[in-house]
Amino acid sequence: MARRWVEAGDQVEWFTAAFPGAPPRTEIDGVRILRSGHQWTVHAHAVAHYRGRLHGRFDVVIDEVNTLPFFTPWWAGIPTVLLIYQLAREVWWYETPFPVNAVGFALETWYLRAYRGTPAFTISASTEADLRRLHWRAPITVIPVGIERNELVLQHPRPDPPPSRGRESPPHPPPSGASELNEKPVFLYAGRLAPSKRVHEILGAFALFHREAGGARLCLMGDGPPAYLRRLRQQAERLRISQDVEFAGWMDGDPKRRRMARAAALLMASVREGWGLVVTEAADCGTPAIVYDVPGLRDAVRTDKTGLIVPPEPAAMAAAMHRLVHEHGLRERLGAEARAWSRTFTFERMAAEMHAGLERAAR
Repeated sequence: MARRWVEAGDQVEWFTAAFPGAPPRTEIDGVRILRSGHQWTVHAHAVAHYRGRLHGRFDVVIDEVNTLPFFTPWWAGIPTVLLIYQLAREVWWYETPFPVNAVGFALETWYLRAYRGTPAFTISASTEADLRRLHWRAPITVIPVGIERNELVLQHPRPDPPPSRGRESPPHPPPSGASELNEKPVFLYAGRLAPSKRVHEILGAFALFHREAGGARLCLMGDGPPAYLRRLRQQAERLRISQDVEFAGWMDGDPKRRRMARAAALLMASVREGWGLVVTEAADCGTPAIVYDVPGLRDAVRTDKTGLIVPPEPAAMAAAMHRLVHEHGLRERLGAEARAWSRTFTFERMAAEMHAGLERAAR
């Protein structure tokens, strides 16, 4: 978005945390990047840097919340808007130990209520509803997500060697595709392998499905905390499905899109999402999703049109997997509608709609 605003004639500066090897100042696509502090100190560095060097140079400040906000309405001195993709809420209980989870859960409600008079931008009706429950007084604008596309991969898939089973895989998948669903459907999870993503419940759903479809496979694409990875591998062994579960590791670009295009469906069981961007990325590859009925994921799927939304339990997901495989023409229809809908999610549209809101806030 920022690059497109620069192309339209705006000046954009982005203050963020530093990391090893990164210059403190740089410019990318016309956007000036300033780096200082780290994960837990970047907020204090932002206040000092703004007051010392940036005050008076801008018309509006975007306060992006990723778990913790910058509290800019208290110190920026100019119009401020909040950019928030999702509330953490239940994620605290999955990702942090006690008492951090209890403190974080309570503080999130407190600090967001302090922003109730600040215009907000978010990416789903679910997050908007979460903010409304906090009695938000200011306008909330839901902007569409944007995705990058690679048409070449979809038009010219190439055959690849078969994956290893139960261990790290080679960089490319074997062809599967919708035409082979009844013989050897391949289901896919893509994202962080973390407790709040409930990949263990996806394994449970696959085990239920696998009992009746022994030729099926599950690809887990992503990485995560070593302890959780060990838990997933042990679970696959215990459920006697390890020979058909592939831990593919982190992928991006062409290898990721080939996996998506050749999967029967994407499976998502997160406790909540802001939107579920990977669902839209899979849709762009013509692959429908089976998702839990939770915030964010229910926004990213049009049930029975671009995918299937199920109650948040492994048995319901397994039943949807059966339906997708055995109901004639369902996968092809859902995949086609999913890809058509994904065409509407562009960065051009996302940037334009947020820019219009920024102009309103700056008046």
